[in-house]
Order: sequence, then C-alpha cells, then structure tokens
Amino acid sequence: MKRLLPFIVLFFVVLIYTKPFFRPGFFATHDGEWAIVRLAEMQREIKDMQFPPRWADYLNHGYGYPLFNFTYPFPFYAGTILRLFDVGLTASIKIIFVSSVFLSALFMFLLARELAGEYAGFLAAIFYTIAPFRLVDLYIRGSIGESLSLALFPALFYFSIKYILKPSLFRLVLCSLTLAVLILSHNIMALVFFPFWLVFLYVILISYYEDIKLYTWRYFLPMILLGLGLAAYFFIPALFEKKYVLLSQVKLADVSSNFINLRDYLLSAWNYGIKPSYQLGWAHILAGVIGIISVIFTKDIYRKKYMPLVIFILSSVFLLVFFAHPFSAEFWNVPPLSWFDFPWRFLTPLAFFLALSSIFLSIYHATRILGVVLAVITVLFSIHFATPQTFINKPDDYYATNDATTTSMDELMPVWVTNKPTNRYGAKVEVEKGRAQLYNLVSQSNSIKFKALVSFPSTIKINTIYYPGWIFWANDKELKVNYQNPDGLIRLDVENGDLNISGKLTDTPVRFWSNIISLFSVAVSLLFLIISLVKWIRLKFV
Repeated sequence: MKRLLPFIVLFFVVLIYTKPFFRPGFFATHDGEWAIVRLAEMQREIKDMQFPPRWADYLNHGYGYPLFNFTYPFPFYAGTILRLFDVGLTASIKIIFVSSVFLSALFMFLLARELAGEYAGFLAAIFYTIAPFRLVDLYIRGSIGESLSLALFPALFYFSIKYILKPSLFRLVLCSLTLAVLILSHNIMALVFFPFWLVFLYVILISYYEDIKLYTWRYFLPMILLGLGLAAYFFIPALFEKKYVLLSQVKLADVSSNFINLRDYLLSAWNYGIKPSYQLGWAHILAGVIGIISVIFTKDIYRKKYMPLVIFILSSVFLLVFFAHPFSAEFWNVPPLSWFDFPWRFLTPLAFFLALSSIFLSIYHATRILGVVLAVITVLFSIHFATPQTFINKPDDYYATNDATTTSMDELMPVWVTNKPTNRYGAKVEVEKGRAQLYNLVSQSNSIKFKALVSFPSTIKINTIYYPGWIFWANDKELKVNYQNPDGLIRLDVENGDLNISGKLTDTPVRFWSNIISLFSVAVSLLFLIISLVKWIRLKFV
C-alpha cells in the first residue's frame, strides 16, 4: 500500500486539475475546438482508405488542402481509435487531453524515481503536473499536440535510461517508437527537444560506460535511425513540400513581440488572450534553485553522482531562457529558429526541466520537508488556473460539418491560390466552358470518378484545389491538369466523346520514398519485437 500511495495522490491531483474536462460539452480555447474538427476530418480520410491521411478534402469549404501533410497527426490517430468504440468526437479529444496529463505525471514519476528515488519521483511529478504552462496548454491554448509532448518528454528520457542500463531489442524499439510518436504528436516540440535528448543520452552514458564511442555506434545510432524512420512518412514530405504552401512565405506571428523577459517568468499576468501567461511558478523556481544548491553543497558522493545531471539541466534552462529572450533576436533570422513562430514555445521544455530539477530536494531531510510544503502550496493555490474562460456545449454534428481550414492564417493553402474560397461550391464538378453532360459522380477525399458526354471541346472544373500528386485520366488516357488560375482549382480540357474521367491523389516521389522508409522501419520494429518475444519465451519456459 505504501508503494501505491504516491500513485493514488498523483491520481487525485490529476483528477482535480482536469475536472473541467469531465463536464458536458467543451470550453473555449485557442485551438481546442479545431482539434475536434480535425478529428472528424481524419475519420473521413481513413474511411476513404487514404493511408496515410494527407489531403483534407471536406475542409477549406470543400475545396481541400494538405492538412495532415504538415499538421501533426498522432492525436487524431488516437482519436480515431476511440471513435471505433463509439466515443463521441468531443469526448475523444477530451480523453486525449486528460490522458496526456495522467501520462505526464506517470512518466515524470518513473523518470525522477529512476534518477533519485521514490520521493524525488513523487515531487517532480507533482510540480510537472501543475506547471503553469501545462495549464495554459489545457485551458487557454488548447494545444493537444503540445499537451501530448509534455507526456512524451519524460517517457523518452525514462525509456532511454532503461535502454542504457540494459540494452535489448525490445527497449530499442520502445525508445524509437517514443521518439516517432513525439515527432508525430508535435513536430516543432520534437525539433526543440531532440538535441536536449541527445545530450541527455551522453550525460547518462558517461555515468555507466567508458567506451562511449562503441556504445554510441552500436546502440544509439540504430535507435535514433529507427525512430526517425518510423516518422519519416510525415516529417520528410513536410520539409520538402513546405515550398508548396503559404507557410513557406508567411510568418504566423511577429517574433519580436513574442519574446519573454526575465520578469515575465514570475510576473506575467494570467489571461485568456492571444499571448499566454509566461509564468513558470514561483514555487517551481524555488524548488529547482534549492534542489540544485543542495547538490553543490552536499557530500562528495552525491555531488559526483548528480553534478553531470545538474550541469545538463542548468545548461538546458539557460539555453531555453536565452533563446526565448530578446537578446537572441538575431538567431531567429536563421534556421532552425526561423521555422518557429513563437519564442514562448520554449516554455514547454522549460517546464519539463524545471520540474526535473526538483528531484535534488530528495538529498536532505530538510529539503524534503520544504519540497512537500512547496508542493502543497502550489497544489492549493494554482487550482484557480485550471479554469476555462467559458464553457460551451455544441453537438458533435457542429464540428463534423464545420468546413473551415482550422488554421490561423490559411498557412497551409497552396501558394498558387490567390483567391481563397469563402463558400462551399454548388457542385463538385462543373462544365466551365463548352458543352458536356456530367453524371455518375463518385467523390472521395483522395479520388473522384464521373462520366462526361462531351459534344463540344470543353473545360471541366473540379472544385478541388490542385496539389502535387493529383492525376486525371479520360478513358485511361492521362489528362493535363491546369491549375494556373487565381482560385488554383483543377481544370481539365477534354475533347468530344463519351468519357470515363477519373482522378486520384497519388504519392509524389518524396512521399513515396518516405512511405517506403517508414514501412521498412515498421517491418524492422516488428522483427525486433518478435525476436524479443521468442527470447523471453525461451528464458521463461525452456
């Protein structure tokens, strides 16, 4: 029972801080409702056998756009699985949000316990669960991807330690899969967190092994390559095909107006506007500072054990604070920082490292007591932050029939579209010029078929925005696709005759080879898991 007590306390803390999600309906956030709309679209694409889902045909007023070619898909894969069990659209998204908090607490507890014991695990999990920016993600921003990334940060660290202590094919796959899920859950957070994870691997490694080079090439490189390979189908096309969408030409925000000054970490007002609160939490900061000071002034045995980790955490916090500060403005003009939109995105990993620094309070009896006091104060006085601005109660049909772009500045619109759609079309296929009868239309998110009886050379307009990969045929003869118009719609010039016209969104070479890489990585992962299972059976029963 004593070992279960920390989990029981954490369970109730999470329940208290996610209580608004258990009310009927939803609540207003920046992006939360868009997640419900995207889940409805993901479900439509999978029903159309679009694998992997990329093209959102129903959205953008029915004209479509490459939503999941660029937007992290994993939360919506998870939501689609829940939909198989007749869970509602809104309820599915809320379950994912709440699960992200439970998993954050669980994996932070496991990680911190691995590093410094049970007490450290409990304390770090408490501070992490109620970190101010965690609550911002839940109740102000409504960012489902960032919420999941907060669970995956400690999970990746924890599984990596286990892999270093006892390498196995199963643990290799587990680390690789976690890395892939992080990329698929929030690609920007994965890009931010990846270099810190690599340094963490080195920090942990030097504590156990002398031949670092051999270990790195034998164990780490395959793990990293496998993780990247599993997510290759998503991030490689997103990188190479970004030039096709407005995101390559416009910034979603003015970076200079979104930097964080040092005073903002303590004095930033809690608000529900476009700019979130930048608070780190005074108790969180105090716990981290006292914990680190405890290591510096402790016995040599503890200093030797924890000092590499302290240096890593301090360096990580310094870098994140520096690059979020106006002093770093010049760096934001070059990649990879130029790919980000908001310096305050660094608050997500910063919340992780700050909570992790509280593990050092476990060194002394006095700091343990202080840690408990700070944790209790934080739990009691932060509860009012776990409150939405307004509750809303819209039926699932509202979200399932919403056909907006679910983006803030239409940044995923193809660059050749200058006249953006504002209303839904009357018919999916129209005769724009000439004389033709159109009938037997069958349209899905990634394909379209119809018959055309053409009595005079005509131009047929497909009310779908062109995107590389769309190919059309008439009686098995490929047609030239014309999209060089202000609306960017697909137009087909056809000659006289009785035509069977079909179109399909095919894979470009980049998408095709990225899919192959991911399929190969899945096959390798399954092979490793089968080998691990066979070894386990032999050890257990033979």
